[in-house]
Amino acid sequence: MKHPSRKISATLLGLSMGMSLFAQSAYKGQLYINSEKFSLQGELLRVQLRVSYDDDILNTGETLNFTPVLKSGQYMKPLSSVVINGTERGKYEGRSASFDKRLRQSIPVVTADKRHGTRYFVYDTTIPYSDWMSAAALYVESEERGWGKRPQVYEDKVFSSINIQRVAGSSDDDAQRKGSSLRGTAARSEWIHFLNPSQAVSSRITVSGMIPLYDERMIGKMGASKFNKAVYADINGSLESYLNVPGTVVRNLQVVGYGSPKGNYKANETRSSERALKLKKFLMNNRILGSDGLTVTWVPEDWDSISTLVGKSQMKLKNAVLDVIKTVPVVKGREDEIRVLGDGSPYSYMQNYIFPNVERIKYFVTLERQAGSGVGTVNNDAHTVSLNNMFATAQSFKVGSREYNDIVDLMARLFPDNAEANIDAAGVALMRGDLELADKYLKPWGTDPRAYCNLGVLNMLRGDFHKAEVYLQMAEAGGVKEATNALNYLNNVHK
Repeated sequence: MKHPSRKISATLLGLSMGMSLFAQSAYKGQLYINSEKFSLQGELLRVQLRVSYDDDILNTGETLNFTPVLKSGQYMKPLSSVVINGTERGKYEGRSASFDKRLRQSIPVVTADKRHGTRYFVYDTTIPYSDWMSAAALYVESEERGWGKRPQVYEDKVFSSINIQRVAGSSDDDAQRKGSSLRGTAARSEWIHFLNPSQAVSSRITVSGMIPLYDERMIGKMGASKFNKAVYADINGSLESYLNVPGTVVRNLQVVGYGSPKGNYKANETRSSERALKLKKFLMNNRILGSDGLTVTWVPEDWDSISTLVGKSQMKLKNAVLDVIKTVPVVKGREDEIRVLGDGSPYSYMQNYIFPNVERIKYFVTLERQAGSGVGTVNNDAHTVSLNNMFATAQSFKVGSREYNDIVDLMARLFPDNAEANIDAAGVALMRGDLELADKYLKPWGTDPRAYCNLGVLNMLRGDFHKAEVYLQMAEAGGVKEATNALNYLNNVHK
């Protein structure tokens, strides 16, 4: 149960920090956005938030991923995440990080420890700006995890619109003036970040889908054997094009089934559990994935989706139905209460049009693909070459040599969809002083952190000092030493 005093204390905390009295809340009303600032710096949008939270936001072993998301129409941009850990979870993560210094190196971590008086964090991130963001709303996605607990994701609209302020003194003209002496020059090799094979061994691909149980196929009415085969066929079919590429393997598969009310809740729960176990066994037996990376769960009665569909419908007494869903627990006769509303037509409508649309299976697959698994043809010769082999060949020559440059440039032309190849080719173009070609190679990877260093150098050579500095600072924060070299040059010579 939430205590009013805790909400008051969180608000007072916001006031003590010079924030607004009317904080926006998220995550079941336990996270408070006390202040916000959106500023446009050249072509980059800086997002600053002050976030406070209740004492009891998490149990000691739980963790919460806080992720702001910008949305406008069909456009969506998740921002970087902050992890909030319960006390014991924080200790565990701290011990893990001591063994692997790379663990969560790019994700800020906060420990929710009620013994300490400061229960807030300052969120500050920068992303490339797009025109649609001027009309965007700000949402917060909160992913709740715990040991032995199925992840839960909550989404809250925090601001219906954001007020973007343009930072004075950061105009393109000003930036060009500051860096004008660099125009027309070539980049130094110590500024360029090349991705070598050890940094480009693999990439992750996420595939998700939904299988309705009561469409024209009526999978939900099949016996267990046919049901499992149909689900397997759908999931496997969605992965076929990916798995046809050599070097691609399935790493994780999460399957979640959703049911609707059909009599006794306990009976539904038992049936759901049995169905989930049988499906998991079938998927394992058919070698889609081993048990370590496979989870199959079932929601016996998906009342959240039922409530959403009822709210969007034109059914009779829908507000009365929503009130029952909201106020009467499932185990206290929620379904019976709806059944007797009116002349029974609301429940009949739900049986015909709501429940069948609720019953479905959602799946989420993580694939791993070795970099350069695809092949490309060299000139008109019959032999083929892998990207990894080309990386290895390039590494046998000195960086900046004619041989090295030619091989790296060829990689980008043979593998135009590969990030590593294009980022490296942009580096070669920058050392040659060909800014137009470098821009061509980098443009598709403008939001990829691996490209930030070379993007910074590109803008530095263009004379856009401010944008260059932002990109280079982000790359430096990720541990790229070449970005530090370029920043030092800017600080010593052009500031």
